[in-house]
Amino acid sequence: MTTRLLIDNDIVIKLACMDVYVEGLNAIGYAPVSVGSLTVMLRFMGLFEEARRRRVTHSQAEADRLLVALQSITQIEPTEEEAKVIASVSKIALMNDLDLQEGELMLLVIAVSRGNLRIATGDKRALRSLRAMEDRWADISQLRGQFYCLELIFSRLCSTLGFARVRQAVTTSPRADETIAYVYDQTQTAAQNGFIAGLGMVIREHIEHPAPGWLV
Repeated sequence: MTTRLLIDNDIVIKLACMDVYVEGLNAIGYAPVSVGSLTVMLRFMGLFEEARRRRVTHSQAEADRLLVALQSITQIEPTEEEAKVIASVSKIALMNDLDLQEGELMLLVIAVSRGNLRIATGDKRALRSLRAMEDRWADISQLRGQFYCLELIFSRLCSTLGFARVRQAVTTSPRADETIAYVYDQTQTAAQNGFIAGLGMVIREHIEHPAPGWLV
């Protein structure tokens, strides 16, 4: 199956730790076989080395779940032309003090270059930097409305599978993500509607207000 979604380290690790990787992808309309990531990111997460997987997780069980997720992801390498563009936009980000790491920039360039790709990222700082980057690299405007954040994935998960599945995910790995755990803790009495509303507040305040129009 053709890759339709590019995914970063943060999303993969957190969904895998909470044992909701496949269901999280399904909730936003993707199967694992349609997901791709950079080889350098997969290497960082420990696709080829258990010690690395243990460093980015909290237990052997989480490391094992992460390996299963990593093995399902298509490895992507930039082409020679894409590498040139990556170098160019990296220079732009550095010169303008934009909070975009190299891995995120690589995903952006590949998504623009190859088309018909959305991006799932857990990096809110990167999302908030997109508007400023657009002023300096106009091609990135092609990615407006093409991003998923972790909160959006969990909102869709809760809508499709219910609050009980969220509870199971959070209790499986309470330390995986502070924001998801906090919203869950604060909305337990309100259950599904409260949890979704709480995530909506986080999304509006931390992503949509400073950088409107980039999320799906």
